[in-house]
Amino acid sequence: MNGYRFSDISAKSFLVKSTLFGLTTGLIFFSACRTENTTKQAVENKGKIEASSRKADLAIGETIYNKYCFYCHGKEGRGDGAIGIGLTLKPVDFVGDIERMKKSDEALFESISKGIHRKAGGEQITMPQWDLILHEDDIWSVLAYIRQLSEKGRTKDAEGH
Repeated sequence: MNGYRFSDISAKSFLVKSTLFGLTTGLIFFSACRTENTTKQAVENKGKIEASSRKADLAIGETIYNKYCFYCHGKEGRGDGAIGIGLTLKPVDFVGDIERMKKSDEALFESISKGIHRKAGGEQITMPQWDLILHEDDIWSVLAYIRQLSEKGRTKDAEGH
């Protein structure tokens, strides 16, 4: 008999990818629909740093990262979040991908704001367009937090932890 059987590798792969994509999309958009105001309710005026000559708040960045980003990028930013490990094309590892982290704040801000939508090796890479959900200041804050995760992770790795 011709056609796909459930035992076919490609059918299983399609089912797993479809399920993971659905779960990822659902988690992200379910979280985005919550009515919390992340920017205004986070700790005010703590951990301010400059990100591309703009004020960025690390406490707000951490809150946003833990609410939206860690599912794919992981707690330490290594691309090993619960959803990320199940994806064929892995999310960015902010610690290990040194070349990507050398990009300017503006370039990374653009990637976060507009999302990532491209094909690589026949697979679709997709990250949501966060400027539809987050304010500009929130994106700068999460970028500052990502930069901090990257530095902390590289320091930890260099110390052999």
